[in-house]
Amino acid sequence: MTPPDPTTDAPAQRSRQVRVQRRSRGAFALWVTLYLTLVILPLPLALISLDPGRGFWINFSVALGFVGLAMFGLQFVMAARSRIVVHPVGMDVVLQFHKQVAYLATVLVFAHPIILFLVNSEFLGLLDVLTSPLRAKFAVTSCVALLVLIVLSVYRRRLRLSYPAWQFTHAALALVVVVTALAHALLVGYYIREPWEQALWIVLTIAFVALGIWVRLIKPLLRHRRRWVVESLERATDDTTTITLRLADPAAHGDAGFRFEPGQFAWLIARRSPFALTYHPFSFASSAEDHQRVRFTIREFDNFSHDVADLQVGETVYLDGPFGAFVLPDRAPLVLIGAGVGVTPLVSMLETLADRGDDRPIQLWLGNRREDSIPCREEIDRAAQRLDLTVTHVISRPSPTWEGATGRVDGAFVSARTEGLPAGTVFCLCGPDAMMDDVEAALTRAGIPADDVRSERFGMV
Repeated sequence: MTPPDPTTDAPAQRSRQVRVQRRSRGAFALWVTLYLTLVILPLPLALISLDPGRGFWINFSVALGFVGLAMFGLQFVMAARSRIVVHPVGMDVVLQFHKQVAYLATVLVFAHPIILFLVNSEFLGLLDVLTSPLRAKFAVTSCVALLVLIVLSVYRRRLRLSYPAWQFTHAALALVVVVTALAHALLVGYYIREPWEQALWIVLTIAFVALGIWVRLIKPLLRHRRRWVVESLERATDDTTTITLRLADPAAHGDAGFRFEPGQFAWLIARRSPFALTYHPFSFASSAEDHQRVRFTIREFDNFSHDVADLQVGETVYLDGPFGAFVLPDRAPLVLIGAGVGVTPLVSMLETLADRGDDRPIQLWLGNRREDSIPCREEIDRAAQRLDLTVTHVISRPSPTWEGATGRVDGAFVSARTEGLPAGTVFCLCGPDAMMDDVEAALTRAGIPADDVRSERFGMV
């Protein structure tokens, strides 16, 4: 690809990036506010139909149940991977929040029947699904499905449940939990007795179902229309493969082609239908200035990443994205810190900067086990010839002939190199959790403002 004219394209791209960052901060505040509003909304609605004669503890238990139900309903929104939801905070934050909220919502939901049982032991009779009314049957079904969902999620690997099987059961059980819980609330009727209240909860149920249709039907249809084909495959190291994809039908993406921000990622589906439930996230490792093709460098880890090496040129691949708030900062000096395949979004940043003719000072601190296992090394070397880039490779298990830095990219390594950096330097980190925690703590101790540290964590699935 011919590099763009830096006197025309680069300023426009930088201006667009500044707008993206400002929009993200505002969207994050809106994201938090909207989530809290939707979670708390059932409480005032329930208070409208409050029955004082039922006592404080029963009313309190119902309030907990409503909040827990609202939280579970919003889990569908986060799992849908909408760009509106994901972009302000990043996919890793959304998925981690999704996991933690599930535990809290579970506590609230189970607190509802437990309090009822403690207040009045007669409620225990509702557990007999053979003789209990339909509303109780729905409640028991919802609770059992929720227990199974949590157990399978926590002990998936110990139970040797494959990722595709877990993903299917997770989605199915989550739908059962929410639908049966809503049915229970509607049939109980004490707190949803007004027609408009019943209509509201029915609308919410329809919204959850519509969201499922969007995720499982409409988005796959769009993926099918916007197919990609394998253009090339290259063995980058002993355990990594670089795959380049090009648009099968550029017209399907419009005149602008495919757009992403350097640092973002996409979900890939290969050798499966676009309607498949199994997809895998990988960071772009190519320049965002090429709107017809993308590149990924993938390390063998699970079945899919291992099978990437077996793909053939010309095969169809489906891509869902881009996603992620870990994007290239504006004109600030940069320090890019990564380990292993954590370098891939950083390489995307470097190649994009090179294509834009950017002249800012950049440092890349990259950790690997061996000097012959450095992913994207050729791409890094080429970028160094076009940028004001200083590369420091850190090898933890070097050969006798290695003359570079040894050890690990950790807090001690970073602390020794933060002094003397230009004012306003922005740090971009990507890698495993242990490295990220150590490096982020070291940057905090060094007095680096939190706004000047951007991060993307691997292992989020």
